[in-house]
Amino acid sequence: MSEPALDLETVIRYNRPTATDGSIQVSTDRTEVTEGSRVLLGFGDDHEVTYAVLTPSEAQTVATALEQAAERAAAADTLEDPTNE
Repeated sequence: MSEPALDLETVIRYNRPTATDGSIQVSTDRTEVTEGSRVLLGFGDDHEVTYAVLTPSEAQTVATALEQAAERAAAADTLEDPTNE
């Protein structure tokens, strides 16, 4: 059995846009077709929200990837807090 994979499309930008406050929302998607069997991931701000509808397996893959990336970032975090300078 192969390891689960999730294909995501993205736009690569060389210059990051100005940071804005936003939020991430996670819920189940309840429609006549999905009957709550999909995970709805929404992210954005008051002006625009982008949604992704994921299967439970895809949602678990995203959650695992985020957790592993956070663990690696925490282990590699050797930068001092710039507010303490």
